[in-house]
Amino acid sequence: MILTGFRRWLGALALAGFTLAATMIALRYWQLPAGQERFMAANSFYEHLGLAGGFLLVAWLDPTERAQGARA
Repeated sequence: MILTGFRRWLGALALAGFTLAATMIALRYWQLPAGQERFMAANSFYEHLGLAGGFLLVAWLDPTERAQGARA
């Protein structure tokens, strides 16, 4: 949906929600003991958080771009 542009905002919101849910379930770095494994899990957790933020940005900007295109 994101690549084709068909309801891009909906696809981006779905991927953001899935990414957040999967990250919270799979990467519970705060439950790990201090060390290399915890560091790697925390790094991956925040990387996926940034990915979800990117999907939210796509969802937010898609209707904005369409509204600006309609005015021009």
